[in-house]
Amino acid sequence: MSRKGMTALLCASLLLGSGCTSTPRSEGGSTEYLVYYSALADPDSQYAVAGESHTIPAQEETISALLALLLEPPETPGLTSPLPAGLRLLEWQLEEGQLHLDFSEQYYTLSGVDMALADACLSLTFCQLEEVSDVYVTVEGREIPYRPIQQLSANDILLTGGVDEPLELWVDLRYLAADGPYLDIERRKILKQPEQTIPQAVLAAWADGTPAQTGLPEDVQIRSVTLQDGICIVDLSPSFPAALSQESQATLMIYAMVNTLCQLEGIEAVQLYVEGQPAPPLGALPLDQPLLPDPALEQ
Repeated sequence: MSRKGMTALLCASLLLGSGCTSTPRSEGGSTEYLVYYSALADPDSQYAVAGESHTIPAQEETISALLALLLEPPETPGLTSPLPAGLRLLEWQLEEGQLHLDFSEQYYTLSGVDMALADACLSLTFCQLEEVSDVYVTVEGREIPYRPIQQLSANDILLTGGVDEPLELWVDLRYLAADGPYLDIERRKILKQPEQTIPQAVLAAWADGTPAQTGLPEDVQIRSVTLQDGICIVDLSPSFPAALSQESQATLMIYAMVNTLCQLEGIEAVQLYVEGQPAPPLGALPLDQPLLPDPALEQ
């Protein structure tokens, strides 16, 4: 049914405009489209999303066929569906160029980077159609209140570009709560610089918080952030072990980093290193092993 082929696009800053970024090709009664997926799971990729070529026969309804492909795992290694598992399309309508997609409640599980990627892939995929100028997404008939843009056009979300372009992302940063042993969630728009990976940019934005927010001692620096087989390795300066005073406070600080990074697609766990070696255990907390996120710590 499909012919694999990748056209990579770099997420850029939100820009005004409308229209499509690719043109479908028709041949022999079928039409070839690019279906856009997340490329963040590929640690070697410099791009946030990529298009995979699929051919849809003339007898199939195009919008339904494209959405079915978006919900399926892509064929290209390193790409993943941007849509959450179990998501269902409840209804769609096309009126005066606007494609209204009403999804089931699973769409609410998206936030931050994941929502930006899902929005981007939906817009790029459907705005290829000549009759679609923008995409309007609701969940069980209701708008998503924390979405910065409700009507999504391809150029509003993504533009083709080189690796020298910065990337704006909405992310959820976890910080120590001021009123108890919990983590607060702060949604913030960050700017990823061309020389950064997305995990590097997200953790740098997190570390820009005040010491009271992060719990990270002032003399501790983040030396590097790398991704290997789903494990995000955060290498810290040599002062890190000695700077940990109260175990409970240090545990919250560590999970503020872990929970923040594990919101990103392709990151399943975080392991802390000190000068290239696994960090020593902190009491009962095995810092020398990868740590999974702990949502129970979040308010």
